[in-house]
Amino acid sequence: MEKDEFLNRLVTDLNYTASVAEMLIARPKALREVLRDERIKKKILEDPVFFAVLMCNDKWLVSAPDHQKLLKDMHPRQVAVCGRGWGKSLVFSRKNLWLIYTKPKIESLIISSTQRQSMIMFDYCYFTIQSNPLMRDMIKRPGTTRTTIRLKTSLGGRLVALPCSPNKLRGFHPDWVFCDEASIIPSDMITSEIMPMLTKPNSHFVMSGTPKSFDHILRRAFLELKRYSIHHYPSYNSPLVSKEQLSEWQQDMTKEEWTREVEAKWIEIANVFFPIDLIITSLDPELGDPDSPNRYIPDLEGIQPKQLTGAFYAGLDMGKQIDHSVLAVIQKTDNKRRLVYKNQFPLGTPYPSVIAHVTKANQTFQFTKLCIDKTGVGDAITDEIKQIGIENTEGIFLTDRWKEEIFTYLKLLMEQKRLSILPDDTQLITQINEQRYEYLKPKTAQERIHLKFTHPPKRHDDQLFALALACYASKEEEPKTTLKKAY
Repeated sequence: MEKDEFLNRLVTDLNYTASVAEMLIARPKALREVLRDERIKKKILEDPVFFAVLMCNDKWLVSAPDHQKLLKDMHPRQVAVCGRGWGKSLVFSRKNLWLIYTKPKIESLIISSTQRQSMIMFDYCYFTIQSNPLMRDMIKRPGTTRTTIRLKTSLGGRLVALPCSPNKLRGFHPDWVFCDEASIIPSDMITSEIMPMLTKPNSHFVMSGTPKSFDHILRRAFLELKRYSIHHYPSYNSPLVSKEQLSEWQQDMTKEEWTREVEAKWIEIANVFFPIDLIITSLDPELGDPDSPNRYIPDLEGIQPKQLTGAFYAGLDMGKQIDHSVLAVIQKTDNKRRLVYKNQFPLGTPYPSVIAHVTKANQTFQFTKLCIDKTGVGDAITDEIKQIGIENTEGIFLTDRWKEEIFTYLKLLMEQKRLSILPDDTQLITQINEQRYEYLKPKTAQERIHLKFTHPPKRHDDQLFALALACYASKEEEPKTTLKKAY
């Protein structure tokens, strides 16, 4: 094929571009020669889809019209509500690469609830660059780090991944901001910290996520068709989600979870004790900031002394074959509770191993109090832990009335904004939100109505109970009152 015919076909036939992209990327000199052609240069500057197929080897994108539409959207305000696995983070990673490699001096920020979450989109960018020698050659070193991609002077663009902590967001004046999984970023953080950063003319703001809270800026923006460019795609409309994966999700998910996670629709669930709007108010981005002294602790061995301030309380929910054993530790400072450590033991973990881990955690945190679910084997475990010498250990038989007691206190902490949990702890958030309640029949018309709690079939609530027990352990004792003599 003649060179001119080859270049012309490359520009006009996206399927053909996809068929030769891998070969061109593997031959940097040939790709550099191709990019010198004015037709190719013009096409790559104007069309992010062409850029993604040619420079990122995204063959799948050729047959994905919805993904192409989202990638090409240049509206200054965008909202993308997508089902699980649809590919929104992947698409926005391509948009970020196209921006910094075709637009001089662009500064783009990826912001999410935690550094770990923002790194998902960033890593798509980083590893794509590493697999393309030409793109890799444009990286500026020093200047590029594990959370920042900086290009050489000829382009001078910068892409940065950030947690949504106020101290991390200061000092930036971005051209583009991508809020990934915006639904788990507190609304006030978006409106008071992130949006005010967009001071440049022609700055762009993009929010993406799956539906969660009704009272959230993501949903409000989703309904504002005049101000925002809206994209709404369920998982089953994506070539990146297989029929086998959809079938597995359908078997494992509740109806409500399928509606929210796969169909990408907001849904109100009846008789949930902890509404999702309430849970969202307890999500604390600071727990996901790796540089904060108040950050979440994933490993007992990695704790620094400055993290061991305040009092620590723990809750232990026992399981073994069907349910997990879970230890939760909260830190209490200034009457605020932060879930700073949580360990879910693998199914079948022997009880001596659980006791050993609890003992190690107590040596680290010096529990002020430990509450244990005494139901079933928990009674014997409580006795063993007391015998070891972990003081102020209390066992609680989790009857319906005790469940009502500890869940009511947990809910009170949430309502008073005195509880903080990690924003991307999806397992815990799901377990909290799935807890249902119903009224128990009273014996008399005057008797107080109590609640019975359940979770959906094939689901778990071990992490929720561990958290609730830890919070209940931190509950202040009611002051004892005595009647004064009237004489």
